[in-house]
Amino acid sequence: MIGRIFYLKELARVANRHVIKVVTGIRGCGKTTLLEQFKKALISNKIDEKQITYISLDDDSKPEFRKSEHLLGYIETKLQIEGMNYIFIDDAYLCNGFQEVVNTLFDKVNTDIYISGSNYSAITEGLKDTYVIKLLPFSFSEYVESQKQIKSYAELTLQQHFMDFAKFGNMPFTLQLFKNSKNIHHYLFTLYNTIIVQDIACVHPIKELKVLDAAMRYILTNTGVSCSSKKLSDILTANGFKTTQPTAESYLNFMEKCGLIYKVDRYDIKSREYLKSLSMFYAADMGLCNMLTRQPVMNPILRNLIFLELKRQGYKIYAGKIGANTIDFVANKNGQTFYIQVEALVSDPKILNKKLRPFKQIKDFNPRVLISLDRTTGTTESGIRYINAIEFLQNGQI
Repeated sequence: MIGRIFYLKELARVANRHVIKVVTGIRGCGKTTLLEQFKKALISNKIDEKQITYISLDDDSKPEFRKSEHLLGYIETKLQIEGMNYIFIDDAYLCNGFQEVVNTLFDKVNTDIYISGSNYSAITEGLKDTYVIKLLPFSFSEYVESQKQIKSYAELTLQQHFMDFAKFGNMPFTLQLFKNSKNIHHYLFTLYNTIIVQDIACVHPIKELKVLDAAMRYILTNTGVSCSSKKLSDILTANGFKTTQPTAESYLNFMEKCGLIYKVDRYDIKSREYLKSLSMFYAADMGLCNMLTRQPVMNPILRNLIFLELKRQGYKIYAGKIGANTIDFVANKNGQTFYIQVEALVSDPKILNKKLRPFKQIKDFNPRVLISLDRTTGTTESGIRYINAIEFLQNGQI
């Protein structure tokens, strides 16, 4: 397993600071692995193993740790009087009353606490000062690096790696299934159902799992499409799953909280106003989306992958509106704004003109970028940058 370097560096930056480090993200994205890798990093940096307490509450061999009094009592017996005590609690939410345990340990002078959990609200509610790291599944560069460690895949081209990445998704465990479509489908189907039950239904009051399932399927098979709670409730009702707008709104919120989807609000470029209606939603993993889709289409897949890389790079992302036209992404970072259009192939002049037309309506001088799978790169006379999608996913540079 490769090191999650970006996130390990982030943990290292906040190590020994008096905040509770919370690692959250969609189930299966690698939270446990990240905590284990950081524990090993501490040991390699000469931290005595006696100063480290690591507990996985998902370990069925020690069910007593899921009771707060037993968990706290055990950890307190491991604390060292001198030096910092590094405490790792993986899947902390499985302990009823874990907040009291964590807050009690946090109040001690020499504790540095790291916890993880898939549901953001469940893992952060009731805690004192927190620093949240929202973990994403593998980036394309991480995926390629992992694939190259497998001898039979080491010589594949970036194009071949990309097609696998777009098809099977970016969950780390899928790489251990060696491109076996049947096994990957089974894993993703099991993961999907586990998210429904453990990360949503066990955390939030859900009356009808079938309606939640229908809502999740619609959102995951329509990524990057404008959707409101009213629209979702109407679609569900029309398909025989009668529901209300508030319930649909709750379902969208629940999907966000467990890291399954990301909400992207709209931004009116002309009026410079942030719009709250008809937001778009993108998925944390395209493998889950493709599993639910009979015939996956490259355009929405590519847009979703570009969105995830922009998010990974720290951009604040909006869906752009300019008159009656749209810009796929308005991406802001460090005071710089980029207008980004994404299209799988733009060799057809009609498709190219359709994607470039909105750029002509923008009056400011922020960079305009077209990302596609075409090999054309560089900047046109009108100042539009052409970027190859695979290269962007590999290096993250606009």
